[in-house]
Amino acid sequence: MKTQSDCPKYMRTLVFEHKFKKSSERADKIWKRLQLRETFTKSQIFPYKVQFDSESQKGPFEEGELNIHHGPLLSLHGAIGEVKDNYRDLKYHYGSYVLSFRWIRPTRLEFFKDGDWITVKLTYYVKPWIKPLWNGFNWFFWRLFSLTLIA
Repeated sequence: MKTQSDCPKYMRTLVFEHKFKKSSERADKIWKRLQLRETFTKSQIFPYKVQFDSESQKGPFEEGELNIHHGPLLSLHGAIGEVKDNYRDLKYHYGSYVLSFRWIRPTRLEFFKDGDWITVKLTYYVKPWIKPLWNGFNWFFWRLFSLTLIA
């Protein structure tokens, strides 16, 4: 079943990647937190919310599990893809957007762990004119995320 469109002609596929290094012990702790639903359900600032189609909003992710991150100017719905010891995938479904469906459409969020390094990789379709603003936002957000929300 197809859950995402091809990139529209008026948009471009872009990838934002952020890597951060921690001590081995700290990287392991952070990685474990990134595999738990409550890391995302408990850390949201009102009026934003993350919800999972699961009996519990706590515990480890399961492959195929549906979720949504929503709030003003944001609707990111998808399904958890692969979950491995050093990799986790979230595939966003058609209709997901940030600000406007016409401007920014995230398609995939991936987390990788390689020793002391953790990498966040976000793939999205974007209108070319908003790319510098969106990349600037991501640069700020993911650095803040790696310093505070999962620290």
